[in-house]
Amino acid sequence: MSNTDPGNSGGKDLQVQEAEIYEFPCSLAQSRFWVLDQITPENPALNVAVRWRLQGRIDVPVLQQALNAVIDRHEILRTAYRDVDGEPVQLVMPEALLQLPVIDLTLLPERARLEERERISLIEARKPFDLTAVPNLRATLLKVGAEEHIILVTVHHIASDGWSVGIIARDMMEFYEASLKGRAPQLSDLPLQYADFAVWQTEWIKVDDLKAERDYWTTQLAGFQPFDLPTDKPHSAGSAPAVIAGRQLPRTLTDAMTALATSEGCTFFMVGASALVGMLYSLTGQEDITLGTQIAGRDRVELNNVIGPFINTVPLRVDAGGTPSFRQLLGRMHDVIEGALVNQRMPIEDIVAIVKPIRDPGRNPLFSVNVICQRSFIPTDVRPDLTLIDMPSVSPGALYDLNFFFVERPDGWRMSCEYNTSLYNAATAEGYLLQLHGLLESFIADPDQPIPERQAAPARAIQPVRPLLQAPTIPATTREGVEAQLAEICKTVLKIPTPGRTDNFFALGGHSLTAFRLLSRVEKIFDKRIPFEDLYTYPTIAGLANLIVGEPEAQSDNVVVMQPLGDKTPILAVHDTFIFQDLADRLGGDRPFISIPVPDFIETRPQIPYSELATHYLRAIEEVRPRGPYILLGFCFAARLSFEIARQLVAKGERVELLVAIDAWAPKYLMRQSRLRAFLAEFSYRIQKLGFYVGLFFKGAEGRKNARRRMGMFSRKLLAAIGLNSKPDADIDEITQRNKWIDQAGHSQETKQLPVPILSIHNADMPLGAFLDKTMGWQALTTEHVTMASVPGSHSDLLRRAGSTTIANIINATLKRQPGQQ
Repeated sequence: MSNTDPGNSGGKDLQVQEAEIYEFPCSLAQSRFWVLDQITPENPALNVAVRWRLQGRIDVPVLQQALNAVIDRHEILRTAYRDVDGEPVQLVMPEALLQLPVIDLTLLPERARLEERERISLIEARKPFDLTAVPNLRATLLKVGAEEHIILVTVHHIASDGWSVGIIARDMMEFYEASLKGRAPQLSDLPLQYADFAVWQTEWIKVDDLKAERDYWTTQLAGFQPFDLPTDKPHSAGSAPAVIAGRQLPRTLTDAMTALATSEGCTFFMVGASALVGMLYSLTGQEDITLGTQIAGRDRVELNNVIGPFINTVPLRVDAGGTPSFRQLLGRMHDVIEGALVNQRMPIEDIVAIVKPIRDPGRNPLFSVNVICQRSFIPTDVRPDLTLIDMPSVSPGALYDLNFFFVERPDGWRMSCEYNTSLYNAATAEGYLLQLHGLLESFIADPDQPIPERQAAPARAIQPVRPLLQAPTIPATTREGVEAQLAEICKTVLKIPTPGRTDNFFALGGHSLTAFRLLSRVEKIFDKRIPFEDLYTYPTIAGLANLIVGEPEAQSDNVVVMQPLGDKTPILAVHDTFIFQDLADRLGGDRPFISIPVPDFIETRPQIPYSELATHYLRAIEEVRPRGPYILLGFCFAARLSFEIARQLVAKGERVELLVAIDAWAPKYLMRQSRLRAFLAEFSYRIQKLGFYVGLFFKGAEGRKNARRRMGMFSRKLLAAIGLNSKPDADIDEITQRNKWIDQAGHSQETKQLPVPILSIHNADMPLGAFLDKTMGWQALTTEHVTMASVPGSHSDLLRRAGSTTIANIINATLKRQPGQQ
């Protein structure tokens, strides 16, 4: 953390005599937040920021004294943290003093006063904490009227949860009134402090293997696939700014939600979460939906008045398939939440280790959408001299892409969405809230209606591009010693047998806490600090060894190394890089995946000869892999371009082990047919497509919308084919136009047979047979065999998560069958 303005400056640091400090282990929650702070230092999303309206004449020195009394009463608010051999420990300090600055806004006009209030609220919410100093609570008082103030209170998540905020407010008000009245505060003695809980939890983990919980989560999350909600902007690592959009729900609606919950043996939360799942299903069409939620974790009465982070996060995996009614979906949600509550003791890190999901820095490995439901932890507190009223807070930052929450305040239930502004636009989040509100009204009015089919989403999907460095190389003799030490560290940290040099750390059960321990020990032994994001990129012993000893090699500007690990023949993919991210993640870590994007000059030279375009790709390939063998992959028109690249490689005497053509007909397929055969093939293709479009009319509103759109395109192509459509392509976007140019250039492509095996993967609705070649024309272009494979999904979503997984499995299985394949 920065020492120049850490947000709790003026507090006591670790330069206190050791005799005055008490050291304790950290709880699981504290360790989690400590690691998150190390991954993204000064991340404001780890703050808990609240604000309260204070009505009455305030004695500021007494209020400051009351806040310091709260810090004195609760050790967790005067606790610092440090790293001891990869393990965070908490250090309880004897004292910590808070200063309460006052900012007078009363001289400003009303509108300017409101704007300044919001501006200062945001600054205070997002100011970072230094976890090596105390206190980890701060406050600022805004004077907005003669007898009206707003107090901004911020505490780091490592010391607090939502419940704790209510304790801070209650204790502050009691200390304030007691001081004014000259009496003792009416607060019962605390039976324990948070550090006592942390010690108990540490010992409990050693003796309880949580077998029942482990069995439950293993079964519940078997075959897990991440839920993928489209975003407005690509994902990126680092801290994420956030904004909260909210809507007040009518009491008639929330009363009806409560009544439905009671009649179905459910809770208000289950009703709200079920409606959210219904909305997500209608937005994406995905049936396997996993959300996150937080459980209070205060299952012992003596913890009720203790400040500290007791929450645990659990995934809620719901099956929305089979066109269920809302009542049926509510029943499913009931069972899922009940199961999560019964098995809530399993730490989220251990749940992640069970699933072993694909890791991506900057993204939650299990879910991107979170949902919580709570009554306000801070009821209106009316005292003789001062009244405290809870206010909607501002967001310090985003821990999730989207966080939906239902909060009951004195004026009723409020539904809000905290959205990551680096991913979503305000209109998208507000659109989600509007749609969810409408669905709630509809579902409550008729719980037996089916969940709506997929609708048009307010967000536009843009997949991330993650540029990665090539794995550096180091001398073999040095590598052996480093790898041996790294293997011992992994063995100790993960408590497993000695891992292999290419074993993936996260696939072996690693998670954020064990990653922190690993990198801390690596830094101690090798005196080299490795960022967390580099561990995600190079998660094997071999990769880490390269980072420790080697120097990263320069990467060509013409390629993107999307997955650098492995010593098998790399896959060289042709098309726009962003479409291959999911596929690159799912192919595994034993074979590099390199993307060669479409060059920029194609936009200024649309009539470039096809052979010259392929030569550009060939030069880019040779920059990263001068000699073969090669594996080429192309999607759509780029598959035909990949064939031309393969032709040039073979002409140079290089070996191409496999050409993977995804959803593409072979080059010049119709041009190689007789006139009659070409007409029959074209006619068969159009008729089969027409039958598919007609079938869409029976697949709900979205199906009918797609059918009308596709049949319009079909009609235009048909008219163009017979010369009756002269309408220019003015509405074609630049990328589509560029791809069209490249495809048209392929009409002059050479199509002699090559000694290259071909894997042709197509979407399940691709017309084949009935005058159409069942190998999509590829068998005529190779002296080797052609393998055909069908994948569910349309052309546009074939490379999204579900399709990418299937395609990756097909490619890996095909490569295993290749003779002599490396």
